[in-house]
Amino acid sequence: MLDTAENLTQIGNWSLVSFTKEKGRIELFLKLTRKNLNALLTFPPTPTFKPSFKQFCDSYDKLEEEYRNGVIDHKAWAQGMLTWGNNLYHSAKSTWS
Repeated sequence: MLDTAENLTQIGNWSLVSFTKEKGRIELFLKLTRKNLNALLTFPPTPTFKPSFKQFCDSYDKLEEEYRNGVIDHKAWAQGMLTWGNNLYHSAKSTWS
C-alpha cells in the first residue's frame, strides 16, 4: 500500500510541476498504480481499513478516467492524487504499524 501512496504522490508532484512535460512518467505510474491495486484487490483489507480502501478505489477510478478523457484542471487533478497519496500513506502506516 505504501508503494501506491508513493506513486500517487509522485504523479501529483509531476502534474503540478509540468503536466505536459511529465506525461510519459505520469502514464507509467498510473499503469503501475493500477497494477498494484489489482494485486491488492486479491487480498481482503482489514475491517478497519476496508472503508478507506473502497473510497480510495472509487476515487482512483474517477481520477484515472479523468486522465483518459483529458484532464482539464491539472492542478485540481494533481491535488486529488496528492491528497490520496497522503491519506493512503497515513492509513497504511496506522494499519500495519
